[in-house]
Amino acid sequence: MGVLAAALVAPFVLPPAYATRQAVYAWEDLPAELPLTAELPQRSVMLDSSGKRFAIFYGQNRVPVALERVSPAVVDALLATEDDRYYEHGALDLTALARALVRTTSTDTVQGGSGITQQYVKNLLLSEAATPEQQRAVTEQTIQRKIRELRYAAALEETLTKDEILERYLNTVNFGDGAYGIGAAAQHYFSTSAARLTVAQAALLVGILKSPTNYNPVDNPGPALVRRNVVLDRMLATGRITAGVHEAARAEDVALDLSDPQRGCGASRFPFFCQHVLDVMAADPAFGATPEARQELLYRGGLTIRTTLDRRAMATAQRAADRALAATNRVATGIAVVRPGTGEVVAIATNKRWGRSKAKGQTQIVLPVRAAYQPGSTFKPFTLATALEKGFSLSTRFDTPDGYKPARQDYPPGGFHNDNNRNNGVLDAYQATARSVNTWYIQLQEWTGVVPVAKMATRLGISSLPLDGPRRITPRTASLTLGAFEVSPLDMASAYATFASGGIACRPVVITAMSDRSARQLPVPSANCTRVITPYVAAAVTDVMTGAFRSGGTGSGLGLDGRSAAGKTGTTNSSAATWFAGFTPQYATAVWIGDPRGGQRYPLRNVTAYGRTLGTVYGRSIAGPIWNETMTGLHRGLPARAFVSPSIAALTGLAPSVPDVRGLERDAAITAVLRAGYTVELAPETYPPDPQLPTGVVADQAPAPSTRSPYGTTVTLTLTDGSVVDVAIPAATDLPPAE
Repeated sequence: MGVLAAALVAPFVLPPAYATRQAVYAWEDLPAELPLTAELPQRSVMLDSSGKRFAIFYGQNRVPVALERVSPAVVDALLATEDDRYYEHGALDLTALARALVRTTSTDTVQGGSGITQQYVKNLLLSEAATPEQQRAVTEQTIQRKIRELRYAAALEETLTKDEILERYLNTVNFGDGAYGIGAAAQHYFSTSAARLTVAQAALLVGILKSPTNYNPVDNPGPALVRRNVVLDRMLATGRITAGVHEAARAEDVALDLSDPQRGCGASRFPFFCQHVLDVMAADPAFGATPEARQELLYRGGLTIRTTLDRRAMATAQRAADRALAATNRVATGIAVVRPGTGEVVAIATNKRWGRSKAKGQTQIVLPVRAAYQPGSTFKPFTLATALEKGFSLSTRFDTPDGYKPARQDYPPGGFHNDNNRNNGVLDAYQATARSVNTWYIQLQEWTGVVPVAKMATRLGISSLPLDGPRRITPRTASLTLGAFEVSPLDMASAYATFASGGIACRPVVITAMSDRSARQLPVPSANCTRVITPYVAAAVTDVMTGAFRSGGTGSGLGLDGRSAAGKTGTTNSSAATWFAGFTPQYATAVWIGDPRGGQRYPLRNVTAYGRTLGTVYGRSIAGPIWNETMTGLHRGLPARAFVSPSIAALTGLAPSVPDVRGLERDAAITAVLRAGYTVELAPETYPPDPQLPTGVVADQAPAPSTRSPYGTTVTLTLTDGSVVDVAIPAATDLPPAE
């Protein structure tokens, strides 16, 4: 075979004996096994929660099809023009090679002798070439390249059938105009399937293969027609079509019916949700060790990405945003909707449109997930949850002087003020929250401490608070409870969903399943739902937050027609941003209103919304009605569900029985106790030596197994003699997903 390969040097000016020797040596040096393990690039698709596609991604537009689903006319046209004896010869067609040799030596042009198998090898290598240098290496006119291709072709012929090679070839080749493979070409040029291609259509497509640029029927219809007729003539000459079919096909005009799959998020009906999914994938090593690997996976991997997007929820939120604010309004909204207890992000919406023209109200920033907006008073429930966990009574009353100055914390000149700039009287938690009284909450935070509030917010779902670093929250940062640190609408919805679920915090997720081109399931990020507060704390905060909808509350008039709902308004200093966030047992939604250029520089003054101009904007002005319209639409047709009352939650607020972890390995025991709602410590002293007990397991525990204790109770584990006890105990929220 190596000697025969020497004939490939004919197009080059080399001494025949030298060329033969070089060919044989090169052949013997090549590996015996085909190293083509990478797969052809395939399109990835994004699906909504019901399985309907809403986005496509590809580097090469390719729709793989089985050979039996390809029109016989395509195979006939291909064999007639590219490799008439394909099913009769092996990797090397000696007849075609001899013919090419004669033509090359008798003219000044190079005549190729490559069969379909060799062409497939070249196209596959070219599809895997990622750089211009690699592409040149695949296409350069050298002896070594020709021999390498032939060696690979020989290996292919030994491992695959002729039909399998032909199928792969048809799915590999470039048909021009961005279409790779016969499936994509049929869709692109004729809006049909590969199985339905006519003789004339098949001849046109096969004709493109000689030069995808010169014979592209979109850009060069004349040359494409001439080439098509050449293919038809070859089909007649080889007996693959009759004279009548040949005459009819040649008489047909080139009638294209172009169609292109709209790729990328910009072509999607839900571009912002789509982009957020891409951002999640780009940032998560679960989808590849490097950003380049993650990009490669998306654009070449043939992924099917199942997302949490709910079309009905998206339409509802989008209508609410559009009714309130025009896309060209300088003011924007960011809406995020989360399903409690699951972490599923069912909708994100904004009044802006996708694009780069600010004059047209466009942006490519996913505003609802951007942690760039101060939440104002929507942060106050986190302080209340912290206090309740420390034993605070909802009936405790504080006076609410205007200009309050906390003794051991920082405050602005003149102290902290209430929105109405006056003393609001002596209030309890229900009254102070419904009326959003600032100085009551400053005093409550004095009682809890600032840092515990920050840690509580983080546990509940706020991921952007600076717990360390130069901007870290310190025990003196009193403004925390008034929402002075930036968050995203998505995090606010997620944190409020923790209250709605009875204390179960879930990381926001937008991907529920992913499979590759082989339908193999790939790992996706878990919501890692974990109990972070007791049912009583969640129920008590929820009960207090229902007051926003009662008469005198900041959200009065925004309720959901008798449904149980809890919520909170938020307005930052100088009207830099306003919010309304709230939840039911079924959904949690957060709505932000502000100027994307920066709320401090561009405050919410003289804003046009709902067709009228608002001099000053509050939480109930725009955000509140958007929240109400969104939530009303989300719950249409759903059964009404009530919140658990604090008294009932208090009765059921005990953790499950302390699990029996004796005999378990240390890490497994720690995980089991944390998942049950308790904290863990390891006894500094190990258990007395016992030959019956292996090293590294739990020998004893306190409280004893089956004891019922409040959430957060510390369970002390005593390990066997010789065990390592100096280890860090993870937080429950850092545990891997449960199997």
